[in-house]
Amino acid sequence: MAKKQSFWYRLGSGFVIGLGLVIPGVSGGVLAMVVGLYESIIAAIAKPFANVRDNIQLLLPLGIGAAICLLFLARVLEYLFAQHTLPTLYFFFGLVIASLPSMVRLANRKGFRLSFLVSLCVGLVTLLLVTSLPRYAGGEATVTFSLLRSALQGAVLGVGLVIPGLSASFLLIAFGFYEELLGAAVHLDLQVLIAVAVGFVPTIALVSRVMDWLFKWKYSYVSYAIIGLMLGSLWAAFPGWPRTGLELVLCAGLFVLGIGIASLFLREQAV
Repeated sequence: MAKKQSFWYRLGSGFVIGLGLVIPGVSGGVLAMVVGLYESIIAAIAKPFANVRDNIQLLLPLGIGAAICLLFLARVLEYLFAQHTLPTLYFFFGLVIASLPSMVRLANRKGFRLSFLVSLCVGLVTLLLVTSLPRYAGGEATVTFSLLRSALQGAVLGVGLVIPGLSASFLLIAFGFYEELLGAAVHLDLQVLIAVAVGFVPTIALVSRVMDWLFKWKYSYVSYAIIGLMLGSLWAAFPGWPRTGLELVLCAGLFVLGIGIASLFLREQAV
């Protein structure tokens, strides 16, 4: 499929997929499916040396488009999180929650089994356990620790970008990494961004191989595990309840708006 697409289509698709890197609640994997390039991307990353020229022609414009998206939206989101944190998070919660029913429908496309719920619980508990670890990591932040932390951010970003239904940015929020990484992108902090790339590149290559195999082997079980990860992300990233009447109205309105936008997008995707 990738060979039939023009450079500009792949560049624009990279921008669209980049939304999954920047906007919490938006899945880069799902967006790659929407533009019709998910399987091609996974195959190219999983086997980068199988057809080097075609893989470069596919991945290079996608990467450029995603980078443009990141630079374009990062400052806007940095401002929103700095000045209007709670309402912004409630909007993104609406985006995530609205995508859950479609994920369940996809997971059940070949029928439902009670054993699927075991996968859901594994995903949920795993996310909650892992996101709780940084809270107990005390001590001063040495240079080595900072580099390892940035590499971990890259790994989380890679996992969230490759797995359909997961939002990379929302995972970063759940881990407490989002605003820190967003600031590094806005200010082009190369020390942080290079360390993030060190974690991102091998993770996305490994996860692509694993996902290619898992979806062929046990699609429904894997899908329910992803749903568990999504539920765990919601729990870990919950920012608390609005404190004033005005904040309550604003948060509720943006939450409903997020659900509406995501539902409209998913409805168009299903047509």
